[in-house]
Amino acid sequence: MWLARPRGQDLLEEPAAQTGTVTLAGTPAGVGLEGERRDLPLFGPGGYHWAPSRGDQVLVVKTGPEESPALVGVRQDEDLEPGEVWLSVAEGAGIRLKPDGTIALTGKITLNGQEV
Repeated sequence: MWLARPRGQDLLEEPAAQTGTVTLAGTPAGVGLEGERRDLPLFGPGGYHWAPSRGDQVLVVKTGPEESPALVGVRQDEDLEPGEVWLSVAEGAGIRLKPDGTIALTGKITLNGQEV
């Protein structure tokens, strides 16, 4: 049986951007949206490489109606100074670049394989 629908309306229309929860960590990732979506590619700023953790709240976008969704970032709740950059991992290692020129390192530090 054929059901008519207005022209231009897809039965499975999805929003262009959604937040979801990571269900499968790593790259590619799985994210729970209306249902679970798997094998989502990850995007980030140039030179920055990351892998989301299970349970992270993430932003997922589509560039058009025929495009597959892609994961573009993790929700940020940190209180940073304007202009500050903080790169960190769940285990506690991190680099803070502060607007006053300070570079703050946290965790075990090695240089050319030698602990500092």
